[in-house]
Amino acid sequence: MHPHPDEKALIHQARQGSERALGELYQHYVGAVYRYMAYRTPDHMVAEDLTAEVFANMIISIQNYEDLGLPFGAWLFRIARARLADYWRKTKRRDQYQIPFLEEMEEVFGVAPSSDPFRYEALFDSLHYLTDAEREVLFLRFAGGLSNKEIAQVIHSNANAVKARTFRALKKLKKILQERAAFEKDERA
Repeated sequence: MHPHPDEKALIHQARQGSERALGELYQHYVGAVYRYMAYRTPDHMVAEDLTAEVFANMIISIQNYEDLGLPFGAWLFRIARARLADYWRKTKRRDQYQIPFLEEMEEVFGVAPSSDPFRYEALFDSLHYLTDAEREVLFLRFAGGLSNKEIAQVIHSNANAVKARTFRALKKLKKILQERAAFEKDERA
């Protein structure tokens, strides 16, 4: 996820009350925040509501935003993470949910939902075997489109640790998928 080219100026204007600047920041980040929420919630309506809460919180809190050298997007994803935690705490349940399939996931795992729906389903079923921390970095990476550095800022870690966690999570997920495929092959034989 790349910062808006005029981000510093837009933030300054937004802090002065500019609706246009707030609108531009919203337009730039809404897609990434929504995708992140859609990955982590049971349906698109919940994802839309939580995304709206993130940006309502942005409008209220932008006066408190300080440029400490961190991307504005990382600040927004911290808000998104907090809203998501509040949602799950309130609902006190974690339903099974469908996760949108992104092209980047297709490149990593070599399967698209339309080409092989069984492998696609297996991929997302296998995500449940990962830890919350492993799923979190994958969702921030693939749904939010954040870089390792940006993820590190969101989860209060460092880029090398995020890179290692992402690598381990992907390696673990591939191993689970390979074991599933081998098991299913044995079952058919």
